[in-house]
Amino acid sequence: MKKLIFTLLSVILLATSCSLEKMPSGSVSTNDIQSVDDVAKLRNYLYIRLRGMYSGSYIYSGELMGDLFHASLGYGNRGGVYHKWQWTSTDGLAEGLWGHVYFTTASVNYLVQEMDKLAEKVELTDAEKAQLEVYYGEAYFMKAIAMFEAVKMFSEPYTKNQNAHGMMLVDTYAPTSDAATYPARSSVAETYEFIDKYLGMAATKLAKVPGKVASMFLTSDAVSAMQARVALFKGDYATAISKSTALVDGGKYPLISVEGVASQEELNAVVEEFNALWTDDSGKECMMQLYADYAASSLPSSLNYSYISLNAAGVYAPDYIPEQWVVDLYPSNDIRTLWYGQHKLTYGSVTGNAVLLEKFPGNRELQDPSKATSDYINKIKLFRIAEQYLIAAEAYAYSGDEEKANEYLNKLLAAREIAHEELTLFGDDLKEAIKEERVKELIGEGFRFYDLKRYGQGFARGAAQNQALITNAGSTQTELFSATASDFRWLWPVPQAEIDSNPQIAEQQNPGY
Repeated sequence: MKKLIFTLLSVILLATSCSLEKMPSGSVSTNDIQSVDDVAKLRNYLYIRLRGMYSGSYIYSGELMGDLFHASLGYGNRGGVYHKWQWTSTDGLAEGLWGHVYFTTASVNYLVQEMDKLAEKVELTDAEKAQLEVYYGEAYFMKAIAMFEAVKMFSEPYTKNQNAHGMMLVDTYAPTSDAATYPARSSVAETYEFIDKYLGMAATKLAKVPGKVASMFLTSDAVSAMQARVALFKGDYATAISKSTALVDGGKYPLISVEGVASQEELNAVVEEFNALWTDDSGKECMMQLYADYAASSLPSSLNYSYISLNAAGVYAPDYIPEQWVVDLYPSNDIRTLWYGQHKLTYGSVTGNAVLLEKFPGNRELQDPSKATSDYINKIKLFRIAEQYLIAAEAYAYSGDEEKANEYLNKLLAAREIAHEELTLFGDDLKEAIKEERVKELIGEGFRFYDLKRYGQGFARGAAQNQALITNAGSTQTELFSATASDFRWLWPVPQAEIDSNPQIAEQQNPGY
């Protein structure tokens, strides 16, 4: 990965088709951008980059690093580096995300440069100009979201230290091997200014692209959802409220709801609809659900890091088991208990019962239909409306408007809990309830580590469901691991290869590495 971003070849070959519904075919180089159709091929490559950023290890590692799971007897140290907080400056996850972010940034900068040239030298129709505007908006969004994922991992939270080291900000496509021209790390504040700038530009360009349920492509609503997420992480509660409530109150993305259910038949219908959100990737509640197709060999990595592991013989042997406190969070009338199931687990001669996270069962249409067991592949749900309810509730709570915070929290709970009894909470009790609700709703979707980081309160893992089934029961490395808010490992290390190759950041490694 040495000199990754700055020594990229002047020709980028992108094996993508004009349509995400087709098999990838053809390629485009710097000499081939002659039409809006050529731009479309590069644009679709960016969607593949986006899908990669929100699947596999970039998502599940943040769950394993937190206080949600225990490693089982049979986990074989898979994910152990993250679960035990033992990563170093040569860790593959940090290198992978750093590379992913900056290759995406370079690709965007190149695409924007080529679109600028195309608009100058080719007489475009009004329809082509309009399409190009959309492509600009998508490119700006990709640049912002990539940098957001990076600053979350490699930098201090905005609310803790805006002057700390942020990310290297690259605005032009200018490959070079001259190390003297490489950029230094900006500040956290400057990085968020960069993110906000490009999200704002994306919002302008995509303003005429209406949101729709389960959109495969970016819309104005998807940009708003991202702006709400970023604003929450910044502590910009006014923006978080404005963006999230507009999406929630607009009614375009209704929650799958048990509210008002009056019969078993009605409840069964809601259960079927709720299960289909993940078992069939129905797209309900989603402002954006990214493309995946088995026949086209276009699939994301699984979000399920051996949370189930059911083999063809009917034996369960997962690598990670939810902690007891997680299971206890859900009351019996919560429809989200459908995401869990109790099973007999087997590890050699040791057997025992435990509740497993079954939220990501895998869509059977995204694997070989002849296989007896699931591949646990689901379409990536980049923005779900439930998150926006939680953003609104948290932003209101920390803004001091507890009435509104309770209102949005209760709206979500009324959809999830049968015969929900309305809550009226205040102060820390309200804030803790919202934090717990983020666990209940968003578990497994990659939020936990970064939520804990921005809360700045550290964590301690709790008791196991069944100590006989977990590795090193009672150990402070695994079952009883804890991290203080001051632990240096909340900041991931800048990859050593980058430190070694860029003299501008040679003294800007994160503390402790």
